[in-house]
Amino acid sequence: MAPMSTSTKVSVPRGRPGQPKPRVDKAARGLAVLEAAVQVFAEKGLQVATMQDVADRMGVAKILIYRLYPSRQSIIDALFADILARIEADAGRPWGGYGSSIARLVTLSRSNPKLALLLLRDARGAPEALAWREALEALLTKLIEPFVAPTPGASEAQRATCRHAARTFMPFVIEAWAAGVEETDGMDDETRTRWFGEIVKAWREATYAAADLSPPPLPPPHAS
Repeated sequence: MAPMSTSTKVSVPRGRPGQPKPRVDKAARGLAVLEAAVQVFAEKGLQVATMQDVADRMGVAKILIYRLYPSRQSIIDALFADILARIEADAGRPWGGYGSSIARLVTLSRSNPKLALLLLRDARGAPEALAWREALEALLTKLIEPFVAPTPGASEAQRATCRHAARTFMPFVIEAWAAGVEETDGMDDETRTRWFGEIVKAWREATYAAADLSPPPLPPPHAS
């Protein structure tokens, strides 16, 4: 065999010495990790799924996951911070009338229903996610409170009644929301919105009656 000419070019795979390394889009890879994590957490549960499970789902070495997210906690934080931020941003829209809140929550969750259900169903049982579940409950209570806000001059007992009504209504909102995402409530969107709206209206009237307060008028609803 003739000796190789010094001018012969040898093909070297990209990434080896002498060749430029392929550029990595860290943002895209980070998003891919979060998407894989949602699938794994939904299948195996927040308490059981591991970083290795996420790596296996993506078909990559676990070290690549750790370079982007140093722990399970950091993945959980990224996932739930995003959905809570979207809920809070959506809450800033004008009131759409009785029932509009459940319609918006269910619609928002449809872009990533598995993530929504992890927060609504699984987070209370996972120590790493408990703070996010508590943050969700605090946010919902804050959004509910204006519907039964005590009127000026209300006594402390009347204020306590209004606070109690907001706190105890919050779990119902979560259950109705989760069932709407799961489509286990037997209702279509229009029926669910009407059903929820009638309950909210009756709950509001009953709260002010229990507190012996006149319910203040709500702002006119805006179309979504």
